[in-house]
Amino acid sequence: MDPFNGLIEKELGLFEERLDAVLQADVELVHQIARYMSTLKGKRLRPALAILGARAAGSWDERMIDAAVAVEMLHAATMVHDDVVDSATMRRGKPSVNSVWSGQVAVLVGDFLLARALCILVDLGNLQALQVVSRATERLSIGEIYEIQIGQQCDTSETAYFGMVADKTASLISATTRLGPILVGAEQPIIDGLGEYGEHLGRAFQIADDVLDFTGDADTMGKPVGHDLTEGKITLPLIRALQTAPREDRLVVEELLRQTDKGETEREQIVDFVRRYDGVAAASNTARECAARAQQCLEILPSSPARTALEQAVKMVVERQN
Repeated sequence: MDPFNGLIEKELGLFEERLDAVLQADVELVHQIARYMSTLKGKRLRPALAILGARAAGSWDERMIDAAVAVEMLHAATMVHDDVVDSATMRRGKPSVNSVWSGQVAVLVGDFLLARALCILVDLGNLQALQVVSRATERLSIGEIYEIQIGQQCDTSETAYFGMVADKTASLISATTRLGPILVGAEQPIIDGLGEYGEHLGRAFQIADDVLDFTGDADTMGKPVGHDLTEGKITLPLIRALQTAPREDRLVVEELLRQTDKGETEREQIVDFVRRYDGVAAASNTARECAARAQQCLEILPSSPARTALEQAVKMVVERQN
């Protein structure tokens, strides 16, 4: 089902055509992997947000298609690199790039996607757009490293978690929602308002993703329930459960978290702990709070079908099942 009721169907069609074109390279292996990755595509949330941001700002610029392509390529690059870092074998229910080819090839393909995305942004000829996405890419990299650090240190503070989420996930979504108003020449308050919308939407997205790790169907998600735990990731449902659990139970789980070789038994113990002490419900409430803040940021925009679609995107992020 199209969450945007066909509002940007034409633009997303142009986006798909342009994405196919820019993925072409002189090396056959790149073609093979690009064709394979096209079968792994997700909801195209980021391109849709980029396009809707321009429409909601009240204008249009054909460069938005290339901007949407660049953002999606950056996102794809991070996904490919993530799978290598996590030694993931599945991505959206299919074998990951690193498992079909190799970690070495996957890293290099991720680098190619990143480099080509930045070249596209340079060719847009808008320094502010390039600055926004470049800084988001820097934040994203910091967030990825920070996630590993807090996992290794078993840092279960909310401050550390939300700092990681802001950089790892919200940064690129915020840059995406800024691009539209930047390229159509909107006033700075509109640019900032949509940027804040993206920040809060990104936080809601990541928390919802963390919740799905405990509640999602393994077949739908393409990974087992509690998979993040086996990778040493500290997520909000776990943090909230630790806050409410009795000291004795909390100490047991904290000891499990410190184990570097957690297996199926340990994973199931932690999943049970999170469910028993309502970590999922508490985290879900926070996702809804972030979503509400995102909705408030849209009040700076005039009423329009595009604004309504951005409001619908918030609902889709919080209520998604995969």
